[in-house]
Amino acid sequence: MLKIFKTDARWYAAAFIIVLLASAKFYQPKDIGYVFLICASSCILDFIILCLINRRPSFPLSALVTGLIISGILAPGRLSFIAALAAVLSKHLVKISGRHIFNPAGFGLFIASALLGLPLIWKVYANPLLAVLFGLFLAYRIRKLSLVFSFTLSFLLLSVAYSLIKHQGLWANTWLLNYFFIFFMLIEPKTSPVYLKSKLIYGIIVSIMVMLCFAFLPKYDFLVLGLLLGNVINALLRRKTALNWR
Repeated sequence: MLKIFKTDARWYAAAFIIVLLASAKFYQPKDIGYVFLICASSCILDFIILCLINRRPSFPLSALVTGLIISGILAPGRLSFIAALAAVLSKHLVKISGRHIFNPAGFGLFIASALLGLPLIWKVYANPLLAVLFGLFLAYRIRKLSLVFSFTLSFLLLSVAYSLIKHQGLWANTWLLNYFFIFFMLIEPKTSPVYLKSKLIYGIIVSIMVMLCFAFLPKYDFLVLGLLLGNVINALLRRKTALNWR
């Protein structure tokens, strides 16, 4: 039983996303080919870069997870693979204090959406219940439940406040809560804090960024852009404290 918790959490993330894609009926030949194209693009590029950096081959597991996330959110298109390439390059090139700033999948999705005009359809989120069940295990495994709680609670409060401001029903905007986003993107270990206090604060920061993007920047996907803005704030705070801000 203990071996389950010793396995690299990225393997679980990859397996869970594949099941979510299957539950979304993302298993037609053209869909499987699309997933393969995105994952192959991210994995091959990451493999080459890692070989150059480490001078030895290693399996690009993070790139596999990134590719699966992108393929489950981004609508298929001729240039979709650019999102995967941008995601990997951002991880290796855009850094502060030796750590990448942006959630790789989020960065790739933003590039594809904002610059290439490709829509984000979030097909991988067709089964919210499965996303929650898998996500709770994953968040527990990497010790991010406090971040999940912080973001979810603060975002629900913000959505209710926004509904009141807009004279809508009290729960009119709670549909904005996306559990795949929370459990598979928000809690990404390299771009989210480690310590309890910082995780709670970070959850609130990202929820505010997401809601502001929803309210004032409707041209962009509010979840992806809000996450990237939160990533920048996290990186700056981490740099100010020299380690991972507490």
